[in-house]
Amino acid sequence: MDLFLQIENVQHIKSACLAIPFDGCQLFCIVGRNGVGKTSIVKALRNLRVSDTYKITSDESIFSASSRIVYRYGEHTFVFNYDPKIRGLNSRSAIPPEIRDEIEVELPMPHGERFNYFRTISNNDAEIRQNIVLEIYKKPDELIEFLSDIYGDRRFDDLREIEIKGRFYFCLIKANSRYIREDYFSSGEYFVISLYRKIRNRKKLIVIDEIDISLDAAAQVHLVRNLRKFCEKYTVNIVFTTHSLAMMRMMEPAELLYLENAAGIVQHRNASYNFVRSLLFGFSGWDRYILTEDMTLKMFLEHIIAKYIPLTFFSFKIIHIGGGSNTVDLMTRNIDERFFPETERVISVLDGDQRNERYTRNINDIFFIPFPSVEKEVFIEYNDGKLSKLPEDWKGDVSKADGKGLFHALKISKLYSPIQLFDHLCAKYKTEMERLVEDLRQFLN
Repeated sequence: MDLFLQIENVQHIKSACLAIPFDGCQLFCIVGRNGVGKTSIVKALRNLRVSDTYKITSDESIFSASSRIVYRYGEHTFVFNYDPKIRGLNSRSAIPPEIRDEIEVELPMPHGERFNYFRTISNNDAEIRQNIVLEIYKKPDELIEFLSDIYGDRRFDDLREIEIKGRFYFCLIKANSRYIREDYFSSGEYFVISLYRKIRNRKKLIVIDEIDISLDAAAQVHLVRNLRKFCEKYTVNIVFTTHSLAMMRMMEPAELLYLENAAGIVQHRNASYNFVRSLLFGFSGWDRYILTEDMTLKMFLEHIIAKYIPLTFFSFKIIHIGGGSNTVDLMTRNIDERFFPETERVISVLDGDQRNERYTRNINDIFFIPFPSVEKEVFIEYNDGKLSKLPEDWKGDVSKADGKGLFHALKISKLYSPIQLFDHLCAKYKTEMERLVEDLRQFLN
């Protein structure tokens, strides 16, 4: 079940309404241009847990008499209206602990909770030192592996976990009882440990604003992969904002929420990486690639996709390679050489007469049109009297069974356009074409 959030007339948001995963185990990334309202959404979520969020993070000028935030979770509804006495938002409803205590929100500096934890660590240094001298600590294997995977080395193998009054602290143990506390780690390393601490507490909803700060691109990529695993293992939902292309690229479409703000009205949609990349950074690219044999088959596929799948979720590019064996070879070599993105984003569609060729056997992601080829099928239809004849004085050679000469002649004579011929074949093979179209629809959506 989701937590529904509605914001009205707060700062530059006139209206925003979106669903945040609360039950379950989902990784969820919110992206959009600067000023669209990402941080406002994060603050609104923190406000449900800590009622003075706006008092410590924002100026009172962001509110007006019509400002309010509404939260809905199941049968519960909580409304924060503008209160002129405190010049901020206030609610008469008590937030039940089973909701309030299941939320953790991390803001950037200086308001993030991890920055407030510095003092706690420093205040407990004497007890930390004592535990290290007495070797009263544990080896946090999962955290060590987490850090090692993110940073690509084993410098955290001597990390140890110390428990003091129900709180956990982490130190790197050195020779002669020397140690390095976690608050002396790099800002990125300290952030990763702080995030792990939140995950292990098994809060239902963990929200992080600007998660990519202090992490390089490689660390960001490894972080996403690990967070997805932690969501499953600890049954938590992790929601974060980012401007990092490296992190966006790692997200599945259902995990990526793109925000737009038009005159204060915030709209949102699930979007693919390339869609977001194009809007935010002006890059071109495609989410899916379809490899095929020749230009005619490329044109045929473009036609049936436009005809039967006019709206596709993913952007796509159809590339004619030249020859069925070359097409399949390029697709299989892509597994190792990465001409295109991840292998699951690339398929081949071949002429039907390639179905029994040795190079197509036991290879996934190869599809076939339901006839030998467009040109061969046109040749058959023409000789069976299903198509109008060319003028008797036509001088071109249309006798070859591969149909290429005939297909070209029908086009340049203006007797049939390629689209008319494509539609004729689609009507003839209606049932078989429905199966191919469904395969393409699943691939492009």
